[in-house]
Amino acid sequence: MIWNVVGQIVSTGFKVMQTRSQTKQVKAMAEQKHYERMLDGKIEYEIAKQNQMDNSWRDEWFTIILSLPLLIVFGSIFLDWYIYALLAAIASSFGLKVTDLAIKKFKKK
Repeated sequence: MIWNVVGQIVSTGFKVMQTRSQTKQVKAMAEQKHYERMLDGKIEYEIAKQNQMDNSWRDEWFTIILSLPLLIVFGSIFLDWYIYALLAAIASSFGLKVTDLAIKKFKKK
């Protein structure tokens, strides 16, 4: 009984490994065909690639997204309220009541 189960597990493992091997072979063949097509029409491919990048916002989008934290940190140096609001938001996510502390902090000034 147990040997039947072990045999089925082993045969299933071999089938999975065989399928993965076949998948790698198919991917390698597809990649090779793709590169052969690029060699045949390399100039057209490069021109098409350049034309696609003309109206692309991808680089600008990533620059904006990656710059936002820097702008927030720079602005928080001059805006104390942002630091306190950020700390209050983080503390409230942990269930801490910080409104009394914030009111006391602002009354001292």
